[in-house]
Amino acid sequence: MLANRVRKNARRLRGPFEKKNIGAYRLYDWDIPELRMVVDWYEGHLVCAEYARTQTDAIPGWLESMASACAAALEVESEKIHLRKRRTRPVEGERYQRLATAGERLEVREGPLRVLVNLDDYLDTGLFNDHRETRARVRSEAAGASLLNLFCYTGTFTCAAAAGGAKESVSVDVSGRYLDWAKDNLALNGHAGPTHEFVRRDARAYLAEAAGASRRFTLCVLDPPSFSTREGEEDFDIQREHPALIAQALAVLAPGGVLWFSTNHQRFEPRLDGLPAQSVREVTDETLPPDYRRRAHRSFRIVR
Repeated sequence: MLANRVRKNARRLRGPFEKKNIGAYRLYDWDIPELRMVVDWYEGHLVCAEYARTQTDAIPGWLESMASACAAALEVESEKIHLRKRRTRPVEGERYQRLATAGERLEVREGPLRVLVNLDDYLDTGLFNDHRETRARVRSEAAGASLLNLFCYTGTFTCAAAAGGAKESVSVDVSGRYLDWAKDNLALNGHAGPTHEFVRRDARAYLAEAAGASRRFTLCVLDPPSFSTREGEEDFDIQREHPALIAQALAVLAPGGVLWFSTNHQRFEPRLDGLPAQSVREVTDETLPPDYRRRAHRSFRIVR
């Protein structure tokens, strides 16, 4: 069943995505209820990730056999299969802890952008494909903009804004590893330079400092994790934190500035009343890409 579904989806998606010069997309999104997994295509590589459960944990080689079926259906070599086990929330510790140390990166296409992904070392690859359309929207609004990219991860939104003509940007993340990755992505796209700044800091702390310094931006991307647990720091929960965090972000936007807020929290309940904003509009239906069967995120466009 899985092989047939992956083969059918590949036939449907490959042509349209190639026409748009897109080399990374989802081939299987838990389409069959009994097969709780996702399969992503990265320029001829397959990333097969199971949502872990006790029933399949008890079956030796279950994920490997599912991945082999997908690879056979698409004629992908065994060395281009990459396996993951995902959980909606880790039992303890950080979500993005290292899984391996291969250190190999693959360059993938996303329209005019190029992104470096790592298919082995971390739970996530460095590119969230569900935000492909959101990046295109940010790129279309970026001409002459001053961008603030919070929780920037590997800087793909910064690359999109730079490609769209942003005059300057600040990308903020607590991880030096991901900031270095973001710098590499920006350089790969030909936009490295002093007008694009990278700051290693907690996003909330940076927002407080920027507000105190009266720094203002015209475009902001706020795509935080659903949960975060770091030693020595207060736990982060987007459901609890988002009203205050969005208000903080709006405080450093110039009048008329645009905030793109998104979350992949599966039970997210927005509390957006009373924000200092001209308009608050959910645009999830406009940003979800055609290769995702389930709702991978919710997104909002908020004008200061």
